[in-house]
Amino acid sequence: MVISGVHAVAKALEAGFGRKLFVSTPKISVRLNWLIALAHQKQCGVTIGELPDISRENNSQGVALEITTPKYLNEKALNAVTSAEIESFVCLILDGITDPRNFGACLRSAVSYGVNGVIVPKDKAAPLNEAAIKASSGTAFFVPIYEVVNLTRCIKNLKKKNVWVFGTDSQAVSSIDQEVLTGKLALVMGSEGKGIRENLKAHCDVMLRVPVKNAEFTLNVSVATGICLNEIYKQQLNSK
Repeated sequence: MVISGVHAVAKALEAGFGRKLFVSTPKISVRLNWLIALAHQKQCGVTIGELPDISRENNSQGVALEITTPKYLNEKALNAVTSAEIESFVCLILDGITDPRNFGACLRSAVSYGVNGVIVPKDKAAPLNEAAIKASSGTAFFVPIYEVVNLTRCIKNLKKKNVWVFGTDSQAVSSIDQEVLTGKLALVMGSEGKGIRENLKAHCDVMLRVPVKNAEFTLNVSVATGICLNEIYKQQLNSK
């Protein structure tokens, strides 16, 4: 996979996923010189004066990076993490998020607020491709992403391990700032069009809404995710 853009490339290099760095111009700025130095430090090859064809059509900012494609973790790895004796644990579950840019933006919020992991279904989910990684500003390399076959079964297993599951719905009675959001919990976010599927809602412990002034205008899923994770982060921080 080839990604482009200074921020995404820098984060991929920092995380050790870089294989070959491409810089379009031989006139090296301070910022690009730093990237080249980082590539050498990470034992990543460097080519100056050209970009891969796939990057020329995008807003590459003059840099591209061939990377080792990040791998999703499996349910076994998720079970091991959730079985650990820890006081707090926050995971983000994405149901029906098929736009890579929304997926990437959700990952960026997840990393920003220190989420322990992101859970996605194997089917009907956005790929972790160049668009998603760029939208995440490279933060996709810094959060565990778990791929599960069945989200309903996954939620049931989480609840067996004392993880409280909160779903989101614009029509929910309780708003997210009215709920106690400490300890081990999972936040389920659905697609903008259909929201969380009904069979998943049935297994959530509580349904919550994001309080807004004009309810007829729905929020972008990545914006709503950021608002919810901010509230969770504040409460988790204050509970320590």
